Amino acid sequence: MTAAHRRRLTAVFAAAGITLGAAACSSSAGGVPGPGALSYDTVRSTAEKLQTDKQDTCPFDLDLAKALKAAGIPGGITPDHEGGHAVQGSVGDGLPPQPWPSGASHPASMPSVPATPPHADIICAYRAGTTGLNIELFAVPQPGTAVNMLLPGIQRAAQLSVAGLQQFATEQPGPGQTRLVGKGTAALARIAPKGEGDIVLMLSQDTGSGEPDRGLTGEPLRKAAENLVGQLR
Repeated sequence: MTAAHRRRLTAVFAAAGITLGAAACSSSAGGVPGPGALSYDTVRSTAEKLQTDKQDTCPFDLDLAKALKAAGIPGGITPDHEGGHAVQGSVGDGLPPQPWPSGASHPASMPSVPATPPHADIICAYRAGTTGLNIELFAVPQPGTAVNMLLPGIQRAAQLSVAGLQQFATEQPGPGQTRLVGKGTAALARIAPKGEGDIVLMLSQDTGSGEPDRGLTGEPLRKAAENLVGQLR
């Protein structure tokens, strides 16, 4: 197990105290597409292609400028080329159960780190003025697990405390829901997939370089995330 996997899994299971199969909240409508808009296989094949076919246009016709305008957020955006290309894709093949890292705390009911399913991850990076904005599309073939696997990234993007992470883990959005997280610098939408699996879309500020941009925080950000999911119809 790599150090990155250890950190990620420790954060998910030890800090949050949950399992990958934790149940999600009940779903509600909310203007996002129903089942059939996107599948795990489609997200994975697209992420694999992005590893060799570099590009600056977000796949699946996701249009952030349109989503921000619909949410009443003024101003334009540009692709963020800081990482070489604005759009990055990655995939993972999952892990079998693993021993806990030495010294890591964990629930007594979990003698080992639970197995993790394969995943696919696509990140589209933009700048709105001096503020970084990221669209992340994360998919797994196992129902009810995508949000839990993404918890470390959610904690970072939403500036959550450990207690805040634990609360979000137990109150995470169900399929068809789009919800603000933490201080409102991240919005998470859970997408009902075509076939088996679990897909989430997160729209978040890059908060690592200073104070959040208040014009890109809160309900307008949630509406923009919801609009992005609506574009997947």
